[in-house]
Amino acid sequence: MKLKKKYQLLLFSAIISVPLLLLLISVSMSVIYNIAFKAKNKHIPFHESFAYPTMLVIFFVSLLLLAFLFSKSINSLLNKVNILNKTIRHLASDKKIPNTLDVKRDDEVGELIRSVNLLIERTTYRELELKQQEEMKKELLNKLRHDINTPLTAMRLQLFYLEDQYNGQTQVLESLYQQIQYIAELTNEFKLQSTDALENSYIVNDDVNIHNVLETMVKKWSYLYSMHDIELVYNPICKDLIWTSNDLWLQRLFDNIFQNTLQHSKAKKLVITIENSVVSIRDNGIGFDMNGQSTGLGLKIIEDISRMLNIKYTLQSNKGGTIYCFTAIENNT
Repeated sequence: MKLKKKYQLLLFSAIISVPLLLLLISVSMSVIYNIAFKAKNKHIPFHESFAYPTMLVIFFVSLLLLAFLFSKSINSLLNKVNILNKTIRHLASDKKIPNTLDVKRDDEVGELIRSVNLLIERTTYRELELKQQEEMKKELLNKLRHDINTPLTAMRLQLFYLEDQYNGQTQVLESLYQQIQYIAELTNEFKLQSTDALENSYIVNDDVNIHNVLETMVKKWSYLYSMHDIELVYNPICKDLIWTSNDLWLQRLFDNIFQNTLQHSKAKKLVITIENSVVSIRDNGIGFDMNGQSTGLGLKIIEDISRMLNIKYTLQSNKGGTIYCFTAIENNT
């Protein structure tokens, strides 16, 4: 029920209930007095008896009770507004992104809660996306700096051993030292422009909890999927699956699947499952011709990352949908 209609009914009820309550109490008290007390009270009229002030007290208490009942409805609305206010302020702060709110009623407040939930999901998606990109760039940049500084250190050592052979030519060696230092400083200042070239990427493997990775991905993509009316279902039957892999590159692998499903599958549902050491991602879209010449850049990236991470990757697609399956070739539990 919409708020306007709800509070119109509430106001109408308040207007009608007060005179009805007064009439009901006065008639009831009069009947009770005439039946039970009038004869014992020397036939004193009702308005002159003790029953009349008693009736007024009961009527006053009943009005307080009605006011309390009507105020509960208003307090319920105010509580929802306060919760929304705190949630939005929390979202605007630098603290942890709040959880989505439960929608219990289909009214204007419920629609407002859905809008706030959409804002939370969108903010979550953007922050996770930016965090993933920044962490990936940081890792690649640190490895590249290390690989550049290693030969520079070796060059410094070689110059040290050559100093005895260049007596009187210290200016030449000093110039070489300065050039090496200049290159070292440049490696600490330059910014990585692109992380798209897989073959030039540096990967550090570690124990990765696949449930945590997929849970992050579902949380990240839930906003965009809800915008396109695609149901996102996560069914982690096995929550302790550990792969010796790389968290950031696994996220990039799954990002491409979520992106492909969102843009090309025309699906209404995507189901992610972890079972028997296998990660499967299935959609109910239109599928595609696996024998076609054009497989798309997204599928190429998925295949390349799977190969680099030593993951067995299978793909099946038909008119009933597409399913991706992943299994770690080594060290999967």
